[in-house]
Amino acid sequence: MDIAIKTNNVNALYVQASGRLDLDSAVEYGTKIKDAIEDSDVTITEVILEFSEITFISSFGLKIVLELYKQLRAQQGVLKLKNVSEGLMSSFRMVGFDKFLVFE
Repeated sequence: MDIAIKTNNVNALYVQASGRLDLDSAVEYGTKIKDAIEDSDVTITEVILEFSEITFISSFGLKIVLELYKQLRAQQGVLKLKNVSEGLMSSFRMVGFDKFLVFE
């Protein structure tokens, strides 16, 4: 899985990844994002996860997204998911994530 993290503005991170968000890749994905949040010189209040090139998400991938949501919420921040395919969106709906996550 290729993962690129960019600063979108002063307090936001933009995360672009491609491939499968499964057991093998989700740990690296979550760790890289959490490290970027913690290593930032400013408080990150927004993380945007670009999902246009994510082809699959496992239950472990969903767990990583939930952990990121909780971490940002504790900092009065927001987690946004962009360009989620209909197939992946059904996974988010099935576990109720559509009730509290922001989808664009």
